[in-house]
Amino acid sequence: MSSRLPSVTRFKALHKDLCFERAFPRTLVQGREANDQLGRYHETVDKLVAAQRRELADSGIAGTLVHYRFSFDVARWLARVAPGAVSIDWAELDDTLALDELLHHILQPAEGDWFSSGYVTTREWIDAARSGRKGTDFDWLLAQLEDRRSRPFLRELYDTADIPLAWNLGNDIYSKSTNVFPVARIHARENLRPRPRQVKKEIQRPVRSISRLPIEQGSRLIDVAMASLAARHRETYHFNFANPEEVYLANVGEGIAVAVFGLLPEYRFALECTLGYLILANGVPIGYGGASVLFKQVNTGINIFDEYRGSEASYLWVQVMRVYHALVGCNRFIASTYQIGSDNSEALQSGAFWFYYRLGYRPLDAAIRRLASNEEAKRKRNRDYRSPTKVLRKLASSDMHLALPGSAPSELFNEEWLATSSRLASDALAAVCEKTRNAAADRVASRLMHDLSVRSLRSWNRAELAALRAIAPYFAALQPSDWSTDSKRLLRKILRAKGGRHELVSARLMAQNDGLLQVFRRACKEAD
Repeated sequence: MSSRLPSVTRFKALHKDLCFERAFPRTLVQGREANDQLGRYHETVDKLVAAQRRELADSGIAGTLVHYRFSFDVARWLARVAPGAVSIDWAELDDTLALDELLHHILQPAEGDWFSSGYVTTREWIDAARSGRKGTDFDWLLAQLEDRRSRPFLRELYDTADIPLAWNLGNDIYSKSTNVFPVARIHARENLRPRPRQVKKEIQRPVRSISRLPIEQGSRLIDVAMASLAARHRETYHFNFANPEEVYLANVGEGIAVAVFGLLPEYRFALECTLGYLILANGVPIGYGGASVLFKQVNTGINIFDEYRGSEASYLWVQVMRVYHALVGCNRFIASTYQIGSDNSEALQSGAFWFYYRLGYRPLDAAIRRLASNEEAKRKRNRDYRSPTKVLRKLASSDMHLALPGSAPSELFNEEWLATSSRLASDALAAVCEKTRNAAADRVASRLMHDLSVRSLRSWNRAELAALRAIAPYFAALQPSDWSTDSKRLLRKILRAKGGRHELVSARLMAQNDGLLQVFRRACKEAD
């Protein structure tokens, strides 16, 4: 082991402790001191020798480097928020063939012969092409791609190129050390909060402070969310395509807040409503996740960042569910098999199944419920008992549900029915016998509007029309021409809201529409 490693290890451990103290200070003085020290961390990093700084790479600490192959969407974000700080990591780029293919779409006709001559490397050509320009080779590349943003295939070509990047965090506000959403007041507590005794009752407790943020604050909070993942070699669809016009912030008490993000209209899913979230403790991002909302149920899970594990995860997760319940009106939460360990070794080894089980989640499969009950009995008889990995894998083979009081089995929309609904949508498109799928989608949307007695779409904007076209095949398969006037009116509202400024409106409407849910359930049962 290197003689420098213990020093660097202690350096990382101190940073981790300070992050925790800033998020969960026992006193206001402790919180301020932790924040001040973290704000100066880059100065200490600058004083380290080169070998020590290399050992700190990819820690996300201020003053260090983050190496990662980010997607095009995160790369675009980095080019915007960190100009001059990100470069192509040529040492990690063994083969430039895919990058060359991307560059071929940037070349001007006069440049092709030299680029392909073999007299110049890809790196040399980029250096020559950006000669005299400010910024890095990465900044130059992204500027060229933005100039051609009307060519959607460039996103795929960039992702195929799998370009390694090096992000110099320096004293950037987006490092782990400094990435904080400003809050008006810091809350200090002597003790961390345990799991609520009555979980379901707590979820149903009203949230007094929840609001949609102005676009400037929404954009800032999206940046905090993006940075919290990028510094940890992560990214998620929910943040990459978050809508700055639809960011909700719920203050749930004593410094804890849950931010919920809607998606930009062009990235929304046809049937489900997808809403990502970020957990903040005194403005510090400490965990995140995403949720798929459909009728009265939410499929979701929680991820707590390493620095904050061992804090109050159970309490925090209950608060996340409480916020979704307040926003959507859902009465059922679903933890997928992946969240509890299926094809997810981290969740399996951490005992994620028991985390959800202790909160009241139960496996949907009856045989797995019996197995879980038997394992729980063993745990009660012997506190040292731990379920073998083989048993944990079996427990993770069934989705887990938490149903709130008042929910009914008839309100459950089985996850398998998403595929069934999609097949019915394909059948509806095929039935109109158009030459192309695009023509079929137009015809289906037109027929649906006729069935719903919509005389004109002139008042619908582009996003609303795109959403209509995307979701129409689902509803066309349900024979809406036979519905009541009230049912047709409600469906018209849902269709338009899907492409509106705030997708949450459509999610609420669907949660309130039991009749539509039952029509969907019957259609899926008959198709199965």
